[in-house]
Amino acid sequence: MLAARIGGAHAEVSRCIAASLQCQVSCEEGMARRVARGEPLSSEAVRLLRQCAELCELNARALQKESRLARRTASLCFDLANLVARASWLDAEDRDSYTLARDALQLARACRPLLFT
Repeated sequence: MLAARIGGAHAEVSRCIAASLQCQVSCEEGMARRVARGEPLSSEAVRLLRQCAELCELNARALQKESRLARRTASLCFDLANLVARASWLDAEDRDSYTLARDALQLARACRPLLFT
């Protein structure tokens, strides 16, 4: 059973999956907003958001499939979500940046029990 393997209950795994999918959407929207404002795809902020969206998707899939790598993807999501939250909060240009920071923090909070229990 995956929950036993990664140290979390089924509800905690489900919360991490849901938070991963929400954060993926927020990161994709944040990336699209930045590009629409003329920021290059190669900018550090856009690359961070792209990595976050891709990792969130990978994490959700790994957890859903009960992959042996799920603990690693959850750990990476925890770390990257904290970076995204901090960057979004500090660089808040609009309400959407705060929403992105909130979603990233919710992801970090949702994945944390899977890592530190």
